[in-house]
Amino acid sequence: MTRLSSGNIDLDKRLQGGFPEGECVLITGEPGTGKTIFGIQFLYNACQEGKKCVMIATEEVPEKIIIHGKALGFDLEPFVETNQLTMIHFLELRANNLAEGYTNVCMHIDDLNNLAHIIQDDVDVIILDNLGTFSIGIELKQFRDKLDTLAYVLSNQKRTSLIVMDVTAHELTHRIAEYSTYGTIRLMTKENPYTGKMERFMYIPKMRGTKISLDIINYDITEEGIKLFPPKANR
Repeated sequence: MTRLSSGNIDLDKRLQGGFPEGECVLITGEPGTGKTIFGIQFLYNACQEGKKCVMIATEEVPEKIIIHGKALGFDLEPFVETNQLTMIHFLELRANNLAEGYTNVCMHIDDLNNLAHIIQDDVDVIILDNLGTFSIGIELKQFRDKLDTLAYVLSNQKRTSLIVMDVTAHELTHRIAEYSTYGTIRLMTKENPYTGKMERFMYIPKMRGTKISLDIINYDITEEGIKLFPPKANR
């Protein structure tokens, strides 16, 4: 199986070389666990490897994402300037609808499925941050059906996709996104019983075609992005 680096050497080792190429992987977590940083790190590495990339942002404006990346040493701006990276700004559309007096400004998942069909054919990598936006106000079955379709279309097009979803929306939809995607990485914060301090942990319950450990991985967000602690440091 061909792999695409996650942008994190230590995580790649745990995934037998990286994410399965051409498949959808779900990243879910609480606020402050580094979901967007995870995506930026992956996106930067994919661009460096010459992949044509698209980032679909529903909460942050592209300018802030670029600034955030630069602060961590992942400068996405040159890739945007050369059109290797395209950033689609759904937040602006939502804000414009609100300004025009629309009462329902929630993005519908149909918009996302349509978007998958109009993205340029030469795109290799897609990041969606945040899928939770599209789960608001629709029935559970409809959400599952549309997400299944999206995952199928992207996989059929051989596009490696990282789908970020906030934990609140993930729990409200009964974690069904995990059934639609090829793999799942959960990011969380909890108290370390050995230190009594709140720390960040990563859990990989699923990654098809990959021999994974179910051990919880201790990690932190540093000035150079996400850093995994070695197994001996995990509590």
